[in-house]
Amino acid sequence: MNRRRPPRGRGFGFAIVLFGMLAAVGCKNRHRTGDLYPPDDAPPWETRYAVAFDDDYTPESLRLQGRAPHDVLDQRLFAHRLGDAAIVALVRIEQVWGRGRYQGRKDQYVDIHIDEVLLGELPKGTRDEQLLKITGEDELPGELQGQSMVLFVRWAPGEHPPFHHHLMPATTDIVAYIRALVRHATEEGMLGVGGRKRKRKRRAAETDADDAGP
Repeated sequence: MNRRRPPRGRGFGFAIVLFGMLAAVGCKNRHRTGDLYPPDDAPPWETRYAVAFDDDYTPESLRLQGRAPHDVLDQRLFAHRLGDAAIVALVRIEQVWGRGRYQGRKDQYVDIHIDEVLLGELPKGTRDEQLLKITGEDELPGELQGQSMVLFVRWAPGEHPPFHHHLMPATTDIVAYIRALVRHATEEGMLGVGGRKRKRKRRAAETDADDAGP
């Protein structure tokens, strides 16, 4: 994967205009732009995925060993994201576009650079640099810029953009845990070359997450 850092100084106006233009063009043009776009055989989006893939981010690090109720909830959401994601990637936040920073818009965006795909496979031609919309109510902190995050993506063919996502802090423990699960699933024949899923594995991810926690 090309690890060149994206050029600095791109205007926010250009980013928003580009984002809007891409929402209006057809599938053929989307493939040409290099934006995240589902493969032809991607399964349809289902509303049951909306809780885990909420187009938002988790500000706090996940506690794999936590026993408090909120830790248990976070662990279960993590298991669902890992089990149902088409793509799990290690990304770097390059820029944060906060609430109301462009022509009175309330939308928030982050520019990300995809450093490494941990699970799944990016469609051919996908750029390392992507613009993600964040729909949470809380204002994005500027401190996110430069941070390493784990990105979970679930395809949503026919929607604009055609996927939903979630971001969470990429701590050493979390990244090591994901790598271990992927390695185990590959050895068990659940994943093919490049971490592509051969069958659903959410149940295994949930079991491992429960074993790590309460």
